[in-house]
Amino acid sequence: MALDASKIENERKALMVLAEAVQNCSDEERPMLMEEIKKTAEKLQSLCDELQAEADQMAAALPQDEELNVVVEIVLTPDQRKRVLAATGVDVPSVKIPDPDALLTKNMQHVEPEFIEMSAMEQAKRFKSMVEDANIDVPEEEG
Repeated sequence: MALDASKIENERKALMVLAEAVQNCSDEERPMLMEEIKKTAEKLQSLCDELQAEADQMAAALPQDEELNVVVEIVLTPDQRKRVLAATGVDVPSVKIPDPDALLTKNMQHVEPEFIEMSAMEQAKRFKSMVEDANIDVPEEEG
């Protein structure tokens, strides 16, 4: 079920027409137009409140217990990859970073390369520790 804001848009347009009319009206017409603007604004606020309540109701109906397992995968630059390999002994071509709210994805152009590299280092260290704990022999990459 989608939210319908068409009534709000219609009232907003009506309010704009009244606002333009009040600029060109006579002093005798102004009080009547101002009263119409007040009524239209109140109706617009009421419609907004109704739509917000509907949106809140829809949000409450969504499953709250499910945790989204959303990640963003970022490919390391060749230099980052070399530094991670040198520091950890693990070749990490890309790093997966949890991003359930898509904040990282939306702000990717502002993410510092150091953050990406630090995340790759942490991921490589966790992987190396997991391998060591399991006593698994992993062949080293040839450079």
